[in-house]
Amino acid sequence: MTDLIYKTVKSEVSTVDAAEGIVEAYVNSMGVVDHDGEIIELGAFDQSIQKGGQSVAWFHDQSAPVGKVIDAAPIQLSNDDNSARQQGRLKAVMQFNLNTQRGREAFADVEFGSVKEWSVGFRALEDDLERLDGGENVRVIKNLDWVEVSPVLRGASPDTQTITAKSASDTTPGEPEVASDTEVESIRLGIEIERTKLDIMDNK
Repeated sequence: MTDLIYKTVKSEVSTVDAAEGIVEAYVNSMGVVDHDGEIIELGAFDQSIQKGGQSVAWFHDQSAPVGKVIDAAPIQLSNDDNSARQQGRLKAVMQFNLNTQRGREAFADVEFGSVKEWSVGFRALEDDLERLDGGENVRVIKNLDWVEVSPVLRGASPDTQTITAKSASDTTPGEPEVASDTEVESIRLGIEIERTKLDIMDNK
């Protein structure tokens, strides 16, 4: 089996409360050359997103997952004028498992801001070698099997960041910011709007 590739940037279970441990973040950048000299195309995650089932790991330790991805979508930002390649970022909504100590601790570090970047773990399914205008040869990943995403200190993909971190008041000490059902639905709606925009552009 092919080893997982990691790119970093700044069994069915039920959810007790949709507002517990919810984190929204940009977890990967696409259409740009990353620190490994590779490019992930904007649509490379599409099949995996449709399939679902991605876990949240802590620094890529798959033996101790801390949460799960509950929604994700590629967000198009611009087009590269030279290559006409679409550029964007992968937005993910994740829920940390606050019923476990490791999940609570991982969420606390993300919410506190001591861990600010994100890294995706995947297997490349389709890729090509491409020469850029500057003469640089880069690997272009067109399709991949997305397995997990992890909070990390530093990684390969540029411009990752945590957007929001929400926790339920009965699981976090002090006076945390609580995500209401309306806020969670707003996050989901934002992703659906971006998906619709992409569909419209694809059909033009």
